Amino acid sequence: MKKYLFIIWFLYFAGLLSAQNIISETDSVISRLEKQLVTFPHEKLYVQTDKANYLSGERIWLRSHLVDATLHIPTFFSRYVYVELFNPFDELIKRIKIRPDSIGVYSGHIDLEEELAEGSYTLRAYTRYMQNRGNEAFFKKTINVLDPYSLQIASVPNFVVNENKVDASFQFVNRQSGETVIPEIVTFQLLGEKVKTMKSQNNSDFRETFTLPKNRDNRNLLISIIHDGRKYNKYYPIPYADDDFEVSLHPEGGYLITDRTCQVGFKAINPAGLGEDISGVLFNSKDEEIVKFNSLKLGMGVFSFTPQVDEKYYVVCETNNGNVKRVDLPSSTILAKTLKVTRDNNHVLVYMQKGDAAPQDSLSLLIHNKGLVMYHEPWVLQTGSYNFPENGFPSGISSILLLDSNNDIISERLIFNINNEDLASLKSKLSSPTYKRRQHIALTLHLPDTDNLSINDNIAISVTDKNTVIKDTTNNLISTLLLSSELKGYIESPASYFSGNSEGKTALDVLMMTQGWRRYDIPNILKGKIDTPKILPEKFQEISGKAEARLLRSTKGGVFSLYATLDSLIDMETTTADKEGRFLFKTEYPEGTEITVQSLGKSGTRSNMIHINPETFPDHTLATLPVRIQSFTNADSEFDMDAYLKQADEAYLQKYGIRTIMLDEVKVTAQRVQQFIKSEYYSPIFSSRPTTSEEIDKLNISNMTSLLLNTSGITLRNGTVTTTRSELPALIVIDDAVFPSMDILGMSVDDIDNLFVTQNTAMFGYYPGTSGALVITTKDGSTLKSKSLNIDRVIPLGYQQSAEFYSPKYETKEQVDSSAPDLRTTIYWKPNVQFSNTGEAIVEFYSADTPTIYQVTGEGVTSSGKIYQYTEEIVIESSIK
Repeated sequence: MKKYLFIIWFLYFAGLLSAQNIISETDSVISRLEKQLVTFPHEKLYVQTDKANYLSGERIWLRSHLVDATLHIPTFFSRYVYVELFNPFDELIKRIKIRPDSIGVYSGHIDLEEELAEGSYTLRAYTRYMQNRGNEAFFKKTINVLDPYSLQIASVPNFVVNENKVDASFQFVNRQSGETVIPEIVTFQLLGEKVKTMKSQNNSDFRETFTLPKNRDNRNLLISIIHDGRKYNKYYPIPYADDDFEVSLHPEGGYLITDRTCQVGFKAINPAGLGEDISGVLFNSKDEEIVKFNSLKLGMGVFSFTPQVDEKYYVVCETNNGNVKRVDLPSSTILAKTLKVTRDNNHVLVYMQKGDAAPQDSLSLLIHNKGLVMYHEPWVLQTGSYNFPENGFPSGISSILLLDSNNDIISERLIFNINNEDLASLKSKLSSPTYKRRQHIALTLHLPDTDNLSINDNIAISVTDKNTVIKDTTNNLISTLLLSSELKGYIESPASYFSGNSEGKTALDVLMMTQGWRRYDIPNILKGKIDTPKILPEKFQEISGKAEARLLRSTKGGVFSLYATLDSLIDMETTTADKEGRFLFKTEYPEGTEITVQSLGKSGTRSNMIHINPETFPDHTLATLPVRIQSFTNADSEFDMDAYLKQADEAYLQKYGIRTIMLDEVKVTAQRVQQFIKSEYYSPIFSSRPTTSEEIDKLNISNMTSLLLNTSGITLRNGTVTTTRSELPALIVIDDAVFPSMDILGMSVDDIDNLFVTQNTAMFGYYPGTSGALVITTKDGSTLKSKSLNIDRVIPLGYQQSAEFYSPKYETKEQVDSSAPDLRTTIYWKPNVQFSNTGEAIVEFYSADTPTIYQVTGEGVTSSGKIYQYTEEIVIESSIK
């Protein structure tokens, strides 16, 4: 392959390519593509979790691998990665914000609520910078959440779909006895609609009929049952009608050429975007059978034939359920030129196929990988084909383009390649061939290539019980970085293409024919239209807003003070307004931090009105992934769902105690707990215990002076309210409105619901000359309803503080002999296993109690951009002889 731009592959790609190959100075195609890479480098993101399936109440441990999209080098363009969890109703369950640790690892966790309904949830991750390319560019993966109540009751759904009408019925069975269960209550709910009660038919079936518009985006149903005092919720995807599928046809290179052997890729999908396996027959206009074909994988396949002049063709496709569709092929032409690609003996052969009347104009052949040019040369008409070695192509998707003299694309063909030079090989060694229960396990990992190791060379390791934790076969680091992140639309089960057999390679090539490349708009770039990012990489937490002056005053020269409070954390920053009254604080605080911003005029006046800009996040468009019905069953011979549910639930009970269950209504008689209206400033850490209206009545206090003298922490000094710690006046806060000085002795105690004292005044703003605060809340808030207009408060999404996976140690005989069972399903998780300068890393942990096989999974990217995917099995034997 000629004119490789090898130098680019060795540059550190951190926003700018600092060198240009001299070829690009005379080749506008290369220079424009290089300029696009320089102007708008992209990020890729993959989230690794400790496992793919969880029990409600468990914790999801995760690590985000953030890399440059072109070279796959770990990148830190963006300071934060956002990870979100959505339920099947497209509702946001949790959002976290992760920053890198000291070695550049983005790791975090999401705690699942104990009451979470069973179903397939979606984990979505992105950076602010990735929003430039839309929600489709975000990383997404399916997380299955299970309810331990599934061990006791099995639900048997049945859906009959006729156009828009859906007849749904459910039966419930005792898993142990096999007998029919009749729950006391069964309800169902569709997104955005009210909960409805399902009535039983024949004392066994619970049935409901409803209309579901065909174009409805969300087709999930939430079923809730109450039986024997326990509530059980589960989401069910509603199927489409059996005959509701589409077939698209994709001639190789874009056109059918008359009297030439042509390949046609096809793809059959349902409205959810999931593949439908089909068989089919190609017919001509005389209804004569030309060729039969079958899908290879997920509804995709390929067939070949030779179109004849003035002939029309169509295909008849049939699903496994016997539903039939007819689709017409595009007409063949004698005017087009197309690219054909074959693979043979580790070479890629590129042909140009021309119609008999195709014009003899100037053409060039362009090959690029992720926008990085590997080859661009005029096509010599006398050359029948071009032969390139496979090892000259980097890993991933390469686009082969036939261009005319105006750099318009005549034909395009995608190919996929795995180049072992792009993959890092890991060697491993265990401290023992097998292990017993509660035994120390040491796994040594070694990277053979240690010439370019840095602090960013690390790996995330997960160790799970293979017999109780199902392995995620749908996506992984390699399939995400090299395949699904590079293509348009939803790629179902991308990891399944990497089986290593010939069928997987053929299916990958069919995928290249039926799915387009998406990272850059190549036609526009070739015309010199360079795309630029509208959103810059996020480097800090931004607290911004604007103040407006009142009473004919000006915000010019005014000061903004920011106060951050979280538990014992108190921080303060100041900045000045621009000429339009806008302010910006570049900060970084953990989640849960309350931010108070106060605006003061140039002379300290408080007449400004201030507003903090609210945080915005991407909408829920394309937030959730489609799910195959019955995709998660016990049919997987390597996974025992019941064993997982039982073991995980017992481990949960041991750690957290009995789960919450729904009981019959009971009447409790006891003294009522004293309640009070809480001020937003109340904190049990920084505030005194509130004095409530009931206590005021019991003390028979009739005026404010007596009340203040009976309030701990407050005293009166010459008629001024102060705290007992200082002679400075205390702030007066009434109904959460702040008053630096105010005569409250005339207030009626009958209006007061409660009051308390706080020594921490940073939350109120900057009030020099005061100390502490007396916070009063009235019974109806009618005493003073207005808050200080020059102060605004928010609790923005801060970064998640790190947490460490708990891995028990059995170092003593007492620990080994402990009767407390060790029933971990995730045995070990460490997101940042660091390699030494010699390329060595040691992973150490202790086995649990169950004789089984552990599945070790490691994923990462080296500092030079090489991807590694590592698996290992560890045998745990029984200690009983």
